[in-house]
Amino acid sequence: MRYTIQGADCRLSVAVYNASAPKTLVVLHGMRDHGGSFELLLPVLPDFRVIIPDLRGHGLSDQDGVYTLTHFTADLLQVFDAFEVDQGYLLGHSLGGHVAARFAALFGPRLLGLILVDGFGPPRQQARLSREQFATLQAQQVQALQNAGRSRKIMADSALAVARYQSNNPRLDSALAAHLAKQGVKPAAEGGVTWRWDPRAQMVWSTFSHEESEVLLGNIACPTCVITGSEGLSYWLRMHPELAGQQQHYERELARRVGLIAGAQSIVLEGAGHMVHYDAPDAFSQAVLNFLSAPPLF
Repeated sequence: MRYTIQGADCRLSVAVYNASAPKTLVVLHGMRDHGGSFELLLPVLPDFRVIIPDLRGHGLSDQDGVYTLTHFTADLLQVFDAFEVDQGYLLGHSLGGHVAARFAALFGPRLLGLILVDGFGPPRQQARLSREQFATLQAQQVQALQNAGRSRKIMADSALAVARYQSNNPRLDSALAAHLAKQGVKPAAEGGVTWRWDPRAQMVWSTFSHEESEVLLGNIACPTCVITGSEGLSYWLRMHPELAGQQQHYERELARRVGLIAGAQSIVLEGAGHMVHYDAPDAFSQAVLNFLSAPPLF
């Protein structure tokens, strides 16, 4: 069943499965994705009511042009309230992981457990940026927003969208790619199709710092599982070529960040990259099931 609810200041489209199940898992997708990509969890979670919103600016939710981490987190609080989730489990991937971690740090009593799926962002650089480098980075973020609303890609048809899914995610099953593309594109005014996600949503990365996020990780008190892929660094190399050859640094950064959350466990799925649920869907689903089925750690 799909619902439309009021988020912080926009309408959110939310899919709910197994509505009468005794336990609840809320799932947050990542940037440029949509809730349908996590339907793969449904077969292994028959005892869970699974609530999957499309984040603001994605899928069938509103594209209101305002995308701060605070707004995404407020939307999530609205989801918990609208569906009367007094206490439940929360899973977030990538951007959804940042939102989920912030929610867990601020509204901990609402959670029985937390799953972060490659949700820490790129590894911190080994050397601090100089003032000039920091200013350049900030200027690039401002300039990127100048054209964000006009940067929608137009594709001839959905078949090209499927091809792009598989080009960007070579391990993605072809049937799943077709399913994702069907939900992930919409007709373009100029003809053809375009992605449903709003390019302006990328402004979220300039609305918080990784330093403040790391401080808040220490405030997470619920049982937590961090799921990543062994090939996760390859994703960040596209945006941070300076990380080439720094696999050990990447692994140390992951371990350091996991260690900031009291009692957190880390699972690394072999052969998977940043899109863990695309690259290793069976192993990912099993890892989620194992964590949700385990007795409480504390």
